[in-house]
Amino acid sequence: MNTIKPELCWLTDPTVFAVNRLDAHSDHICYRTAEEAAAGRTSLRQSLDGLWRFCWSPNPAARPAEFWRPDADLSAFGTIQVPGHIEMQGYGELQYTNTLYPWDGRAELRPPEIDWDNAPVGSYVLDFTLDEGLRGQRVCVSFQGVEQAMYLWCNGVFVGYAEDSFTPSDFDLTDCLQEGTNRLCVEVHKRCSASWIEDQDFFRFSGIFRSVFLYAKPKVHLADLWLQTGLEEDNLTGTLTPRLKLEGRTAGAKVTLRLTDREGYALYEGPVTEDTLELQGVQPWSHQTPTLYHAELTLTDAEGAVQEVVPYDIGFRRFEMKDGVMCLNGERVVFNGVNRHEWNAEKGRAIGPEDMYAAMDVFRRNNINAVRTCHYPDQSLWYDLCDRNGIYMIDEANLESHGSWQKLGAVEPSWNVPGSLPEWKDCVVDRARSMFERDKNHAAVLIWSCGNESYAGEDILAMSRFFHENDPGRLVHYEGVFHNRAFDDISDMESRMYAKPWEIQAYLESKPAKPFILCEYMHDMGNSLGGMESYIRLAEEYPQYQGGFIWDYMDQALWHNDALGRRVLGYGGDFGERTTDYNFSGNGIVYADGAEKPAMQEVRYWYADAADRAAQDARNAAAARAADAALAAAWDARPEQPLTITEGDGNLGVKGDGFEILFSYSEGGPASLRMGDTEWLWRAPRPAVWRASTDNDRGCGFPQRSGAWLAADALSRAGKPEVVLESSDRVTVQYRFDLVGVPGAEALLTYTVTGRGALEVEAVYHGTEGAPELPCFGVQFQTAAPVAATRWTGLSGETYPDRYKGADFGCFEEVPHIEPHLVPQECGLHWQTRQAVLQQRDARGRTTAALELQSCGEPFAFSALPNTAQELEAAQHPGELPVTGRTSVTVLGAMRGVGGIDSWGTDVEDAYRLDGSQDYQVKFRILLR
Repeated sequence: MNTIKPELCWLTDPTVFAVNRLDAHSDHICYRTAEEAAAGRTSLRQSLDGLWRFCWSPNPAARPAEFWRPDADLSAFGTIQVPGHIEMQGYGELQYTNTLYPWDGRAELRPPEIDWDNAPVGSYVLDFTLDEGLRGQRVCVSFQGVEQAMYLWCNGVFVGYAEDSFTPSDFDLTDCLQEGTNRLCVEVHKRCSASWIEDQDFFRFSGIFRSVFLYAKPKVHLADLWLQTGLEEDNLTGTLTPRLKLEGRTAGAKVTLRLTDREGYALYEGPVTEDTLELQGVQPWSHQTPTLYHAELTLTDAEGAVQEVVPYDIGFRRFEMKDGVMCLNGERVVFNGVNRHEWNAEKGRAIGPEDMYAAMDVFRRNNINAVRTCHYPDQSLWYDLCDRNGIYMIDEANLESHGSWQKLGAVEPSWNVPGSLPEWKDCVVDRARSMFERDKNHAAVLIWSCGNESYAGEDILAMSRFFHENDPGRLVHYEGVFHNRAFDDISDMESRMYAKPWEIQAYLESKPAKPFILCEYMHDMGNSLGGMESYIRLAEEYPQYQGGFIWDYMDQALWHNDALGRRVLGYGGDFGERTTDYNFSGNGIVYADGAEKPAMQEVRYWYADAADRAAQDARNAAAARAADAALAAAWDARPEQPLTITEGDGNLGVKGDGFEILFSYSEGGPASLRMGDTEWLWRAPRPAVWRASTDNDRGCGFPQRSGAWLAADALSRAGKPEVVLESSDRVTVQYRFDLVGVPGAEALLTYTVTGRGALEVEAVYHGTEGAPELPCFGVQFQTAAPVAATRWTGLSGETYPDRYKGADFGCFEEVPHIEPHLVPQECGLHWQTRQAVLQQRDARGRTTAALELQSCGEPFAFSALPNTAQELEAAQHPGELPVTGRTSVTVLGAMRGVGGIDSWGTDVEDAYRLDGSQDYQVKFRILLR
């Protein structure tokens, strides 16, 4: 659409999404000379990033409607940083919501309406002068990302209008420019018809959040290029078909191509024609060998003068469907992937290059070979990094209308958009086109995706047809056909979200025509990612299972000052907004600050190849055998020494060489364990039958089903102990606990002091029919003073029964801490431990006291945390946890898995659940000297 008069009604008209916007084109950079290209600095571009003048308005009626006039009074304007979100710079309201539209419950709307009373507007103004390198040529402006709708003026002249927050919007400014100072005015609207199809699960921002720059077009200009590569069946012969679009004085213009390998050897040097080039001896591009070749195009005018030099790195590969299996260069491909939102805890989605480089480092360290750009196209640098590092991409169009067809989990598409509504078709196909044109040269892009969670209909089918017709060398993905099989042809593959392993197996055994991928799986919300093995094993057994993409890369949380003035990471609802989905945005394999979560070692292990996993398993088994043998030998070598027993009115005292224990008759266990001058116990140990609920526990209703154990853990008491054995070299004392709230269930804690200078602790749980599932079973106690460090022999990092194979076996050390999940929860467990040492240290870091726990034949699990399970359970933010000066130590023989299939209904796998009617036990010893 072309016009010179802007209309506010465009905001609610889905047929108006681009006015005077230039055609989408490839993301190449034009340089004036070969020297500029070699240096990576072009004189044909001018950045407009920086401080702009700015005015925020709560709705269109309140905006400064005439601010674009050259003589407008801007004295009331402040400033804002571009790129950046409006809401992150002190204007408007931050809001996180998942599927519900932001206005739900506040305005009765249906597509394409907006609430005109609550539709914020940002008015941007920038004065600039053209750099020397741009003068005397056509000049355009490129907005790389504006959320959600923008009107543009230059020097008082209306230039254009655009929607689609995540692909570039370019406009020609040439006829508006003047000598000296020029003025750009941009009016950004947070609400428009596009709001209905940009309902992604993320914080809802607005503004100019990606870079803005001017670029010049010389008298002849390379406007678009597609260096369309192929790879023959021999995997040695590459093909290259350059498709170029020239603008300006094209008569007599010529383009030459020089294509070189990494050593600078030229595979081709000559003119660009319409012919396909055949190149011998190429190295195929793949994750294992991400070989790129450097193309340099030189554009000359009719007189032979160089007008532009355009470099681009390309790869030769062949991606295809063969017998229902996706193949790269003839070999089956398995996606060990992750979904990635663009995110920075300081800046939201206005990320910089450093964020992308950091993410790529994480990918490479942890064997991640694929990424889905959920749920919009990313910045172009990310595609360059994926090209260079061999990361397979599902490039996803900016489309999600989740709230229009699924309400509180129920499928109800009566007013779904885009659906099959003709007025929405052009705008969504345009989104597909804009992504395709920009990203088509990237070797990393194997699959185009039509968007996310928008149901299905004729309009998304039209997107799929666009991709198929324009790019037969790639496949097309869309998960939404799972909910509407009438449009199954949209997707070349069966794609689902969070399908259970057994559901996938049933599909694969049905002799399907399409391969299967999980575009989202392993929902890593809080302490999660248990059971990943079940999915990886599918890929080993079924060729048509071709992997999946973990949800997701990084927790979406933002640094802010809380009510007490502390700088903390906030999640949905922490900014005063409603409606919200609270911490449901915290699903990353890295925290919002970029630190890897403990579960990352499991990702690294299962995303390694089978040979590497087998080698790690063998190393761990050998190391565990050696540790077991060493501990057994050390124990056998310990000498026997006599014990001194003192029977008091309230305690049974046992003394040995350098230690003393008081078994209380009233407190349900040893009230004192003193070694030298150090008292280790704050109160008597107790049975551990509760862990702080994880996000996955809460999602499947486990706390509600098994909440009786929370009371039992906190309130159960033991009667007077029974002295089972008393002699000069051995004393055994037993306490019986009736577990409150679970009739018939009991726990026995038996303590044996031996002449070898050890306290053996055995805990036994006796189940009862009808008892709810257990979260865990073992022994818990708190130290009288904080533990400064914990050293253990066992598995590295944090491990659980359904998430431990990625760990290395050895000796490790950590400071007791609570993992910084957005909502505090169970954390810090060390599964299959042989030995643990709790250390107290002085101000200089020297160990002043140590308490050593050892296995008695069978490994145990343990954690040492600054807070109890009850304290964790009660907190909604890490900052709400009390500082007690104690360490909570838990030693377990049984622990429920953490799960990870999803966080809203699916329980952990059966093998990792604890039946309350069964018996469980744990036994370990504490060395007393």
